[in-house]
Amino acid sequence: MKASLIKVAISLLSAAYGLFGMGVLLLKSVTGGFFFRRHSKQEIQEVGAGFPVTALDRFWNLSKTWAGYSHGFVSLRDGFKFHYVTNDPVNHGDDGNTDAGEAKKAKPLVVLIHGFPDSWVIWRHLLQPHPLRDKATLVAVDLPGYGGSDRLSFYSATQVLELLTEFIIVMRERCHIDRPVDGTTTPERVIIVGHDVGCVLATRLAAEASELADRFILVNGPLIPLVESNVRRLLSSSLKMFRLFLNAPWQHRSMLRKAICTVKPVLEQCLRAGFIFTYQLPRPLVYYLCTANNLAVLRSSHRAEHGEVVQYTICDAAEALAATVGPAAEQRATWTKSGERYSEPTARERPYEGIMQMTRYFSDGTVRDPWQKSAETVAALHSLRRGNELGRRSSSAAVFDDGPPGALRARSTIVWGLKDRTFHRQICLDGIRDYLVSNSQVILLPRSGHSPQIESESRIALRKVIEWAVMGEKGDVGDAAQKAYSGAVVSVRT
Repeated sequence: MKASLIKVAISLLSAAYGLFGMGVLLLKSVTGGFFFRRHSKQEIQEVGAGFPVTALDRFWNLSKTWAGYSHGFVSLRDGFKFHYVTNDPVNHGDDGNTDAGEAKKAKPLVVLIHGFPDSWVIWRHLLQPHPLRDKATLVAVDLPGYGGSDRLSFYSATQVLELLTEFIIVMRERCHIDRPVDGTTTPERVIIVGHDVGCVLATRLAAEASELADRFILVNGPLIPLVESNVRRLLSSSLKMFRLFLNAPWQHRSMLRKAICTVKPVLEQCLRAGFIFTYQLPRPLVYYLCTANNLAVLRSSHRAEHGEVVQYTICDAAEALAATVGPAAEQRATWTKSGERYSEPTARERPYEGIMQMTRYFSDGTVRDPWQKSAETVAALHSLRRGNELGRRSSSAAVFDDGPPGALRARSTIVWGLKDRTFHRQICLDGIRDYLVSNSQVILLPRSGHSPQIESESRIALRKVIEWAVMGEKGDVGDAAQKAYSGAVVSVRT
């Protein structure tokens, strides 16, 4: 009976805080000038009747390439279809079939995993023409329920991680990572880059499926076990100080101030991440929040993720919105050159339904629940590990090392914008050294916010970090970042 009452109380508190978070988000959209704003003629031409018409066609029309990138699809064992873009269509093929006669020499593979509420489009600035495109196969994927990928009925941690793991393994096969087409014995490198929710998923892969990549580059996203550990530690310390103050208020009056200062990062993180509770509210409330007044809340959040840019243009706003809403009816009717198209369930969905799918990552336990690996996944990962025993620069070398629950088992480089308004640095990074294996780093970008891949200065630094990993990690990654971003600091090395 007591346990049931506690559970009900927690549910009520979560709902109450979710409603508070909803009010905060709506208020931000009002004070930011998005809720009651009327569109100019230029905005109407670019955005159309609620949708970014020009940007949608630019990013989601399957019959067109974008900046040299082609659309592709991967159909998995259970029929689920991932959508992605790549700079290497000869090796990939829009239909997933590789012509051995036309296959190029294997190159390093970089898989880019976006966060909430985005899609592959969030990487558009990083993917622009650059020498990195000639050195590696770049693959920017849409997570399940996002962009042009299929939807799920339930977004459990097991379902999402199983699908994402299988996708990466298929990409390794298509890129001949483990069986290079030129007959060499040393496989090419694999780098996984994750941001926000994509970073959370990438940390789980690094902890539980480290065989998938040689290095994980983690951008402004929390390592959930570390966050939980820091929250428990700070709450416990604060509570002890507060009890000491209550026992002798005058004698230990300084303890009250210390208790408040100790718990302050936890409270700040709760305020910043209130949206997590908001998106667990009943679906009609979530739908209103996502769609009210021509997507005012989403437009406000898009503006915030662009950081302190000199000018936030109409084009920026349209591209950010296109990243969220995914393909509209016109784009869903298009085909790739090889005859592939978006899945029928995706093509038939109502406007804005994709946005509602994204929010279910918070309500369905995607990032926190246990991952129950299937026999097929265990066998595939074991096969990768066995293939790496001779000659491969394996990130799984530390798979048997001791560490706290959730510790990363792969070499990782964390890139963190210090002006992040979503995740608190102290909550997310304090004690991170204990969760990293040898040859891992934390790089701090003092002038950047939550999305370094968008901001003009930090995206160059992030590209340099990826290039360093692609080229075999020669030299110091801190030097590479500092040459592109003055003031970048490597705060942790292992």
